[in-house]
Amino acid sequence: MKCAAVRVPDLTRRGFIAGVAGVAGAGAAPKPVGLSFGTYALWMLRWEDSLELIARTGYDGVELALMPEWSTTPRQLSRGDRLRLRGMLRDLGLALPAFLDNLQLVDPVQTHAQNVDRLRRAIDLGNDVVPGKPPIFETVLGRAPDEWDAVKGQMVDEIGELAREAADGDTVICFKPHVSGAVNNVERSLWLVEQVGSRHFRCTYDYSHLWLAGHELVPSLQALIPVSPYIHLKDARRTPAKHEFLLPGDGSTDYVEMFRQLGQLGYEGHATVEVSAQIHRLDDYQPIAAASLCYERMAAAFEEAGLPRPSA
Repeated sequence: MKCAAVRVPDLTRRGFIAGVAGVAGAGAAPKPVGLSFGTYALWMLRWEDSLELIARTGYDGVELALMPEWSTTPRQLSRGDRLRLRGMLRDLGLALPAFLDNLQLVDPVQTHAQNVDRLRRAIDLGNDVVPGKPPIFETVLGRAPDEWDAVKGQMVDEIGELAREAADGDTVICFKPHVSGAVNNVERSLWLVEQVGSRHFRCTYDYSHLWLAGHELVPSLQALIPVSPYIHLKDARRTPAKHEFLLPGDGSTDYVEMFRQLGQLGYEGHATVEVSAQIHRLDDYQPIAAASLCYERMAAAFEEAGLPRPSA
């Protein structure tokens, strides 16, 4: 699948060149990358059971979903819950690289004040559970692709305040380019990062959405990894009626090449399996089987690509 050449803004291009030079200077040895699983797909389990499942399967880390319907939403976690969560992560040897939430910018229902409140609660939770190293705050941004020109300026303004909150909390907001959102491709993502101009506002690399936008794997990695400290893993396909998200490995993504490229680009962080709601809301969805299958596929691709993991 081919797409037009991506124009990388000057600031991002300089950062990319510097990053490649740094990797080359270090001998191009791949840095460890964690393989994680998100509790977005485990809404039917207690959070304690989710952590045990993820650790038992072999993953290095967990992404906790914070939306109101999930048991780890900050409002529901008491001080005692937070201490137990912190202890379980330690005892199970699981990293907590990121929280998943759902901000909606320039939105008539979910206000900017509500977005700020959700971010602050996540930062407080992160500092309670991982003192001194609060997790990344991962989110989509909302609106529709054809609204981009109308809302992009206001998005920059709203994100500016959110980025200042993130800076105060020593965390990073990572937004996902989403096929159904106003920010849905590489060019818009790079423009937004450059316009906001904060190291506390970055991108989540999720090739399923970029594939649907028409981007090829390697060029999109080279363009976005310099501003993407976090990665989601899943696949996608088109149907006559709509797009459909798949488990990683059920589509056409070359994960061995993806992980090989991550090593060459000097990426260090986590790559997290995200099971779409199109899958985990099905009546016959089996969470244990899904977590196991995804682990087997992705761990094998890590090994074939020669990409080390923290636990290896």
